[in-house]
Amino acid sequence: MPLDTEFIDHLSKGGYHPRTSRHSDFLSFRIIRDVISACPLLKIRATAGEVTAKLRHHQQVGHADWVIDIAIGTCSGAPKAPLVDSAEYGHINLAPPVIIQIAIELKSIFTEHGKARRNRLRDFNAFHGYAHQYDPKTVAAAFLIVNSSERFYSPLRDANDITVHGTLKIPARRMAQNAVDIFRTIHLRNSVSDPPGMEAMAVVVVEHDNLAFHPQPELHTSVHRVSRIAPIPPSPPVGDPLHYQTMIQRICNHYTQRFTT
Repeated sequence: MPLDTEFIDHLSKGGYHPRTSRHSDFLSFRIIRDVISACPLLKIRATAGEVTAKLRHHQQVGHADWVIDIAIGTCSGAPKAPLVDSAEYGHINLAPPVIIQIAIELKSIFTEHGKARRNRLRDFNAFHGYAHQYDPKTVAAAFLIVNSSERFYSPLRDANDITVHGTLKIPARRMAQNAVDIFRTIHLRNSVSDPPGMEAMAVVVVEHDNLAFHPQPELHTSVHRVSRIAPIPPSPPVGDPLHYQTMIQRICNHYTQRFTT
């Protein structure tokens, strides 16, 4: 099942809460799985225990504590083949890497698109700055979820406070498209000598109003919509630099080119 379809199923079953790592963990494991599956060299090394993966890995870079949502790199000590093969994240040991070779940042914009998109853009630019200060060869990637639903219920707000996205002039999907487009300003690097930027990036757009998880969902049945993947646009089409499969392939290509030996 594709990652975007899996995430829609995840949201439909449990809803969305901004103050939990549950959603990030769900996506992180599946991104690890997909990167390993798509990259033969990485798969060989993961199966042999030569590389490991860690969620929310802390790495000191200069005087800063760089927190990495997904860190993949060389193992500590002698390689040991993974004892567990998980459908969630493939055949790889979950342990802190000694040398970080792939670093992936995960973010989301579920509401307040105007403010959030600027914050996420700053987050991503800071992330690739840390990654390439650590090592210019590090494959830095960013993964973003954007919500294009017309309404959204946040469990952090009063039950009567349902956010309405968009206006007559700028509907919710157009607002989401504007959020997607701002991330096209991040340069995608093709070599270690390129200007600052990411090696890969993906944006997945969903429509999830969270109203099924309102304390009184029956009050909102007339406006509640079934969660789904957003149409194209605002979802990037296959072949787009921001499409998920493009991100996976670029991560694999850069890893293979930079860490063959």
